[in-house]
Amino acid sequence: MAYGTKHGVAVDRRTDDPRRIGGHRVLRRLGSGGMGIVYLAKSRSRQLVAIKVIHRHLAGDPEFRRRFRREVATMQRVAPFSTASVLTADVDGETAYVVTEYVPGPTLFRAVVEQGPMSGSELEGLAMSTAVALWAIHAAGVVHRDLKPSNVLLSPVGPKVIDFGLAFVADSTTLSVTRMGTPAYMSPEQVRGQASPASDVFAWGGVMAFAASGRAPFGSGAGHDVLYRVVHDEPVLPELGGVLGQLVTRALSKNPAARPTAAELVDALAGGATIRLPPDFAPTGPTAAPPIGPPARGRFPYEHRAPRLTAAASGDGQVHAIPEQGHAALPLQGRPAPNQGGTAPDRSRADRGRAAPLQGRAAPARRGRRRVASRRWAWGAAAVAALAAATAAAYLLPGLPAVDRAVSPAVDPAVTQEAGTLWRDLPGQNPLRADGVRFYVQPDTDAARQARTWSVQGRTADAALMRALSQVPQAIWLAGGSPADVSRTVRESVAQAERRRTVPVFVTNNIPGRDCWNGGAPDTASYRAWIDAVAEGIGNRPAVVALEPSGLARIPGSPECPQGGEAASVQRYGDLSYAVETLTGLARSAVYLDGGLAGWPGFTQIADRLVNAGAVRADGFYVNVVGYRPTQRSLAYGAKLSKCVYLRAASPAASCADAALAAVPDDTPGLPHFVVDTSRNGTGEWQPPAGRFPAPDEWCNPPGRGAGARPSADTGKPLADAFLWLNSPGFSNGQCTRGTSGPADPVYGIVTPASGQWWPDQALDRARNAVPPLTP
Repeated sequence: MAYGTKHGVAVDRRTDDPRRIGGHRVLRRLGSGGMGIVYLAKSRSRQLVAIKVIHRHLAGDPEFRRRFRREVATMQRVAPFSTASVLTADVDGETAYVVTEYVPGPTLFRAVVEQGPMSGSELEGLAMSTAVALWAIHAAGVVHRDLKPSNVLLSPVGPKVIDFGLAFVADSTTLSVTRMGTPAYMSPEQVRGQASPASDVFAWGGVMAFAASGRAPFGSGAGHDVLYRVVHDEPVLPELGGVLGQLVTRALSKNPAARPTAAELVDALAGGATIRLPPDFAPTGPTAAPPIGPPARGRFPYEHRAPRLTAAASGDGQVHAIPEQGHAALPLQGRPAPNQGGTAPDRSRADRGRAAPLQGRAAPARRGRRRVASRRWAWGAAAVAALAAATAAAYLLPGLPAVDRAVSPAVDPAVTQEAGTLWRDLPGQNPLRADGVRFYVQPDTDAARQARTWSVQGRTADAALMRALSQVPQAIWLAGGSPADVSRTVRESVAQAERRRTVPVFVTNNIPGRDCWNGGAPDTASYRAWIDAVAEGIGNRPAVVALEPSGLARIPGSPECPQGGEAASVQRYGDLSYAVETLTGLARSAVYLDGGLAGWPGFTQIADRLVNAGAVRADGFYVNVVGYRPTQRSLAYGAKLSKCVYLRAASPAASCADAALAAVPDDTPGLPHFVVDTSRNGTGEWQPPAGRFPAPDEWCNPPGRGAGARPSADTGKPLADAFLWLNSPGFSNGQCTRGTSGPADPVYGIVTPASGQWWPDQALDRARNAVPPLTP
C-alpha cells in the first residue's frame, strides 16, 4: 500500500491525504478551497461525515485559532435544520478540523450551471428553505457573511445553507480578510467592511436571482468591477412575479434598513400568492437588523440537547472549488426529475421528522428525464411553498408563522466515484448476515388454528399439513392499528423471538395510499407516528423489516396506479424515506424496500424508484412478494437490479443495459443486497389455458401453486441475504372474476375471500404442492 507519514500523520502517498482524522476513517477527498480541504469519512459508528481540515498555514496563526474557536462555538448554537451543523471539532490540536454530517447533493451553483435556472414551486421552495436557514442563523447571533449559490447544498432533506460562521476566512473568491464575501453577492455595506443580518438578506436576494436566471444580479467580470456595480448600480433581475419578486427586489435595496428581516421573508413566503405586501412592508429602524449576540438561555426548546451540526460539504466533489464572480450567463433550459441520499443512522427522533425524500415532476423531454432526478427532489409538489424545513422551524423557533406540513422530496446522491461508499455499511448489525441465523415462528397463526380445527373434525392428514405449514417461519404483517397497539405487538414479538434466539421478520403494510390510493394510514403525519411506534417496539433487538409491499411497484401517480397524481407520488417517496431513515437508525435492524418482481415494473423504473425512496440508506430491497416467479429467476433479477440501483444511485444518467451491468463485477464492494420471497413459488407461475378467460389475471389466486424454499440466510448467492416467507401461502389475493361478469371466480366456481383474508383451501393446496415437500 502507498502509505507513509507526514507531520506525524499517516497519509496516502499517492494523494498526500490523511488516512484517519480524529478517529474517522478517510474515504476520499470531496473538495478544497482557501480555508482547507474537505474529506468524506466514516465515523466509528459507521456514519458518513464530512471533515474540513484547515490549511496548516492558517491553523498556525494564533489569531485564526482564536476566531476559529469562537466561530465553531457560535455554529453550535444554530438550530439544526436548513443549515450545515457541526458534530465535533478539534480547535486546539496540531491538525485543526471540523466534523460535520455528510450532506450528499450538488451545490445550487452546480445544479443551475448543469441543469438550468429554476422556476415555480422549485424556486419557491428554495426561497423558503434558505430564508428559514437565515432566520435560524440570525436568531443564534450569527451573520453568515458569505451566502452564495455554492454555499447552498441541494441535500436529500431540502436545501441547506453551509459555511455560516466561518466565512471570515479569505479564499479564492474573497478580496480581503476584513472585507469578506463573494463580490457578486456582497451587500454595499459589506463592501465597506460592515456586515449585519441585513447583509445576509441582500445576499439571499442575489442567490434567488441567480437561481431564477443563471445570472448574478450585478453581473460578472473582475471583482472590483462587480463591487462597483453593487454599490452604484441597480440589479438586473429576472421576471419574478408575486411575493417572491417583491421580496427579492426589496432584499437588494442599497439601504439595509429597507430590507426585510429573515423572519419577515419567511412570514411573507408562507403566505404565498394570497399575501399582498403593503407599500410600507419594508422595515425601518431597529427591525431591519436585529441585535447580534447569543440568544437568551432557554429561548429555544432544543438547547437542552447536545449540539448537533450538519455537513459543510457537497457530495459532488466541487466543494468551494468554483469561483462565482466571473461565471457567464447561463441559457434558459428545461430541466427533468429527482432522487436521493444518505443520512446518519443515529439521528434523534425529533430530527428524523424533517427528512422526506421524493421524486419531482416528469421531465418534458426524454433526454433530461434522469437529470431532473438529480435536483428536483426538494420541490416536486405544489405544496412546497412551505418546506419541511419551515415546518421544523415553526416547531423549534417561536414566532415563525404556522405553515402546512409539506413533504420534502429527495434526490440522487450524485457522487460519481466509489458508488459503494454510499450504501449502508453496518457489518454485524444486519441480523441476516450473522452466522447461524434462525427465524422466529409465530405461536398461533391461522395455519395453526386451522390445524386444530381440522384435527377435531377428523381431517388428520390435512391437519398435519397445516401444522407443518404453521411451523415455517413467516413474516408478521403490521397493517394499521394505533401507534400504541402496533408498538405493543412488535415489542412482544421481538421479546419472544429474542428469548428463543431467533430473528423476527415484519412486513409493514400501512402506507397512505396503499392498494392504489385506497387504504393505509390517513395521512403522512399518522403514518410517521405509526412507523415511530414500530421502531419503539423493536428497540435494540434484532429484527428484519420489509417496507410496504407494492409500495414502489404500484406507486400512486404511476402507470401501474394513476390515482393520486404527482402529489401522491411525492408523498409516497417521502413516507418511505422517513420509514427507512427511522428504522435503519435502530441498533440491530435490517430494512428492505419493495423491488417488484422480474418483469414488473420496468427494470430501470423500479431501480430509480428505489433510489428515490432512500435505498442507499436501507439494507437493500426484496423481490417477488406479490409474485410466483421461480427462485432462480428472482435471484438473477435481483442481482441485475442490484447493479442497476448501484449505478443509478451514483449517476442518474447511468445506463442499465446488459453490457453496462456486465461491466460491474459481482463482487464489487457496496452492491446493494436483496431478499427473495419464496412463500408461494415452489411450482412457479401459472400458465392459464389460452383464450379460456377474457382477462386471466395470472397473479390472482393462481391454482396449483405450492409453497417454495424455506426461509434461510444460506442462499448461495453473496448479494441475496435470505429466502423469506414475506407473504402467506394461505392468504387470498382478492376477489377476481378474470374478465367475466362474476361474482364467482371461474377458476374455483366460488366467490373467493377478499384480499388478505385467510383461505383454508388455498393454504392446503399450497402445502400439498410445496417444493421441497412439507414434512408433516
